[in-house]
Amino acid sequence: MPMRKNRIISLRLSEEEYENLKSIYASRGVRSLSEFARNAMHRVVGEGPPNGDDLNGRVQLLDGKVALLEGEVSRLSRVVAMEVAARKTQ
Repeated sequence: MPMRKNRIISLRLSEEEYENLKSIYASRGVRSLSEFARNAMHRVVGEGPPNGDDLNGRVQLLDGKVALLEGEVSRLSRVVAMEVAARKTQ
């Protein structure tokens, strides 16, 4: 039987941070931001820092960094598109 979740943590994010996280968790097929954050927390708490012998941990770390970069590229693309649109209306 799955463990019942009965504790809540809260944190504040900027709109950009929130949108980046949304794009990352959605692209990974995770059902919710809560599930994504829970999985990330488990990786950090459970695995500790990756070492040279832990190839799987290093691949997961790189995968996470790539996902963050994808989110940032997406955000920057939106900013550029908004700038282009704003210049066209001037």
